[in-house]
Amino acid sequence: MSRQEFSNDNTFFVRTFGCQMNMHDSEHVAGVLTSAGYTRAASIDDCDIVIFNTCCVRQSAEDRVWGNLASLASPGRPRVVAVTGCMAERHREGIMARARAVDLVFGMDALERLPSLIVECLSGPVCDMGDVAEARIDCLPETREGGARAWVPVSHGCDNDCAYCVVPSVRGPERSRPAGEIVSEVDRLSREGVLEVVLLGQNVNSYGRDLGVHAGFAGLLEKVAAVDGISRVKFETSHPRDLSEDVLEVMASVPEVCEYLHLPVQSGSDRVLERMNRGYGRDYYMELATRSRAAVPGLTLTTDVIVGFPGETEDDFADTVDLVRRVGFDAAYIFIYSARQGTPAAEWTGDVPDAVKHQRHDELAGVQDAATALSLAGLVSTVQQVLVEGEAKKGGMVRCRTRGNRVVLVPAGTPRQAVLDVTITGSGRHALRGLVAGG
Repeated sequence: MSRQEFSNDNTFFVRTFGCQMNMHDSEHVAGVLTSAGYTRAASIDDCDIVIFNTCCVRQSAEDRVWGNLASLASPGRPRVVAVTGCMAERHREGIMARARAVDLVFGMDALERLPSLIVECLSGPVCDMGDVAEARIDCLPETREGGARAWVPVSHGCDNDCAYCVVPSVRGPERSRPAGEIVSEVDRLSREGVLEVVLLGQNVNSYGRDLGVHAGFAGLLEKVAAVDGISRVKFETSHPRDLSEDVLEVMASVPEVCEYLHLPVQSGSDRVLERMNRGYGRDYYMELATRSRAAVPGLTLTTDVIVGFPGETEDDFADTVDLVRRVGFDAAYIFIYSARQGTPAAEWTGDVPDAVKHQRHDELAGVQDAATALSLAGLVSTVQQVLVEGEAKKGGMVRCRTRGNRVVLVPAGTPRQAVLDVTITGSGRHALRGLVAGG
């Protein structure tokens, strides 16, 4: 079949890189195409249209995308290769200049027109980023794969100016969704069988400021938790500077709001935190962590840490290791700093040598792995409420998740789309094992 004979009876495949927000955006990409008559393929090898929904927060994420695009330059590639997401916002037409296989670059603000853009690009390369003033992505169709769990964005974009972060430039300023719109979406999801919703935002704590909402995120949490049929509510990501007492009070007093808090610290050094423009210091963060655990019994506390930030000294890194030990995070995502063009830090001198970055990463990961294993071991013999997510990569097992967002593997045959009580029988480095209680 020639490119000119292409029709909307063909198949598509979406490959997603990056965060939960990207994964949710991909659900809308799939929904728009499915509603237009396209059929979802099982893999990239079986599709006529491949769409890469990309991330550019770290260089490693970009490198994976460039590698995937390069592999499609050979004969036999899908008839249409499209790129969207953060890399599309950042590089725009430059993607097609570097990756000749790409036919279409589009912004999520142009998603509503994707079917027509696919037809248009059959006649030649197209780049359409859309208009944020006219975008309505949250109102577009979606095709979910999350079973009883769903992501619900509460805002888009970010107003923070962290020196290392490219998100504000690729996703724009923070734009909060009206609370009524969010609650209506959660109500619809509940009627479709969703039991757990995860509220998403680059900084959920600042939700509603641009709308002049007084109650802000705490009020939104209460409204979402009150939706009939929703038994679990989680949220990501919280900025330490903006985490308020009323949010902690809701977490402690509303049964549907889970005991899980992802609170990125990024560094344990006051000097580095100031250069990062994070708006808080190490003592503030440690006091906040202590206060959060005191306010919310059984809280699971996780974080993000960047090592090798420009100018980070051995003393700075030692401060980070010390903070990680003192706080005792249940889990942490540790990243090696990579410069992102267009951010203040990318212009600074004092880059840490790669070998030192990797050495620091490995040392801190070792400290955190030990803390995570200890935290998981402390749950053995307890009964945990878990949400069944689906088949695990490990054969014969089903993947579940606790209220504290910990992974639990249980034997196959466990009921799907259900909240169950599971007795924890063992723990590993990053996951738990269990059996259905009373089974």
